[in-house]
Amino acid sequence: MSRIIIAIIAILNVWSAQSQIDREFWFVAPEANQNHGDRPIYLKFATYSDPATISVSQPANLAFETIQIELSANSAYVIDLTTWIDTIENKPSNTILNYGIKITSTTDIMVYYEVSPSCNCNPDIFSLKGKNALGTYFITPFQSFNSNSGDYYSGFNIVATQDNTNITIVPTQAIDGYSAGEEFTITLDSGETYFARGLNNVGNQNLSGSTIGADKSIAVTVHEDSTSGPYGGCSDLIGDQLIPVQILGQEYIAIKGYLNGPDKVYVVAQSDNTEVQLNGVQYTILNSLETVEITLSEASSYIYTSEPSYVLHMSGFGCEVGQAILPPLDCTGSYDVSVIRSTNEFFALNILVPTGSEGDFYVEGSSLTINANEFNFVPGSNNNWKYAQLNLSNDVQINSALRIINSTERFHMGLIHGGASSGCRYGYFSDFGKFDSTFSAVSPICEGESINLEGPSFNNATYLWSGPSGFSSTEQNPTIEPVNTTNEGEYSLEITIDETCISTSSMTIGINPRPSDFDTTEINICDYTTFDDLSYDFPNINFYESQDLLTPVNTSTPLNVGTYYAVQVNEYNCISENLIRVSLGCFPVVPSAFSPNNDGYNDHFNITYLYDIYDQHSLKIYNRYGKLIFEGDNQKKWYGTSNKNNNQTVPTGTYFYHLSLNNEENDIITGWVYVNY
Repeated sequence: MSRIIIAIIAILNVWSAQSQIDREFWFVAPEANQNHGDRPIYLKFATYSDPATISVSQPANLAFETIQIELSANSAYVIDLTTWIDTIENKPSNTILNYGIKITSTTDIMVYYEVSPSCNCNPDIFSLKGKNALGTYFITPFQSFNSNSGDYYSGFNIVATQDNTNITIVPTQAIDGYSAGEEFTITLDSGETYFARGLNNVGNQNLSGSTIGADKSIAVTVHEDSTSGPYGGCSDLIGDQLIPVQILGQEYIAIKGYLNGPDKVYVVAQSDNTEVQLNGVQYTILNSLETVEITLSEASSYIYTSEPSYVLHMSGFGCEVGQAILPPLDCTGSYDVSVIRSTNEFFALNILVPTGSEGDFYVEGSSLTINANEFNFVPGSNNNWKYAQLNLSNDVQINSALRIINSTERFHMGLIHGGASSGCRYGYFSDFGKFDSTFSAVSPICEGESINLEGPSFNNATYLWSGPSGFSSTEQNPTIEPVNTTNEGEYSLEITIDETCISTSSMTIGINPRPSDFDTTEINICDYTTFDDLSYDFPNINFYESQDLLTPVNTSTPLNVGTYYAVQVNEYNCISENLIRVSLGCFPVVPSAFSPNNDGYNDHFNITYLYDIYDQHSLKIYNRYGKLIFEGDNQKKWYGTSNKNNNQTVPTGTYFYHLSLNNEENDIITGWVYVNY
């Protein structure tokens, strides 16, 4: 049973499928202590240029009725999940639960999860990252500047996307049920979840550097509840959905917020001897799983790591903190990003863009402008990057979506939203993953058809295809036709953007054989009377009179001289079509006698290969005195009577025939036949 919600709220105009969007999302919601503020909770959606049917389910929780939304194109919608909060927030710890959320859509959408307490305290947003959130190996980043208040703790949450997923966890500090450094394994089915809760709420004894490995794809959420510290007396929920190590990059930019003290950045290495640079200067060297805290002093900072690493940024307002996983810059980003304003508090965008494209922004469906002079160089980036922090608090309505587009380059965009006495909503909504070169093609296809390769469209992109039989192309959407079995195999596409960013993908295309050709192009009409007779020698073949192949010839239809189309279909549903010509190819055979005595056997002058073959023939019968006693044709056979004498039966004796075939050759056959009763 499903709840169905029809939503037709038109908020956005045309979207481009280039931001942090997808058609499938997995998420596990963190536990926020109700004593401080944990409700209401929301899922917020936005569609692009196509309408979407969206389903929200808990695959492991059969008691949760799937929520279905019919959302029109260019729209936004909010689902209030508070009613089900006790089976959504992932608690208790060290327990296998069935609280995982799966979201599917028929078209591309953007989704995030929001905790927005009615006390106007302890809020945060969690940007759902679609396929970029799924992986088999994660390292957890945590901050160490603040501590958790009282009985509020930090931890990480795991959701499995497939049954029988084996997950190995090694915490750096003690968690509920396990000591620091103790490796243990859990097994989750699709939609099942697990909460690893730290036992110490002191910031510098956090779970940073813990490892999570799985044999199937999982998603991970990190969070800290009611964290507070030197910024003042505030306590805040902070967290984000992680990306797996395969999505990590080496270049990051942090834009400073509005805290009473310095913003903090935390770099977690996955490899030994990882050099960390800040604004072009070496900051430290990390070994695998080590974390370094960086204090930001500039309005923006460029962070480089010699090996792909996690970078976590803690920012906020006054003493209210928020936290976000920073997106890697290496060949990532979006041309089109949207966000939604939640409250009437401060609302700003953090925008990062390659230098030279800062003047190419526009706000879709709005009179707002983003000018090049609002951007500044990011120190340490060799002037390759510019940033802007745009305060739009007076320009965007509550619960409205804001869509930012750059016409020439991919960019990154985050939202920092809140106030110094309430809380901070902080997250990035641009694409964390490198651009996807996945292409489409139909497979398998039949021999003789065409392979239509369709590559994704990107600005400033070059395409290089390769495949079997020496195939290569630099077109975006090449076609190979017609194909045979030598064209079967792996096809690869390499896309290069801006001459530096490269992505490759491949797929195997199968070629099924066609049925063998009809083994003759000409059939002798003398060998078959009807199409049914023909089917005995040529089974599984349909015959058609016209090439449109709409209606096959009825099997009882007499076989006539002419042109037909023979069509075969094999077990692969592949078709062969052959033109065949039905010709005469034989001469009538005249019997020497017949007995028209009505005994049902040999009762007429049956000339083989004459009737319905030479259908224009004329037949004349003479008696032994040369008198014409019968005239016949294709419709009038001779049964031993005289149609020149009131159809009287002729006497026993010898009679003479004159058969004009009236064919192209004007053949005439003469001879005698004996009539006997």
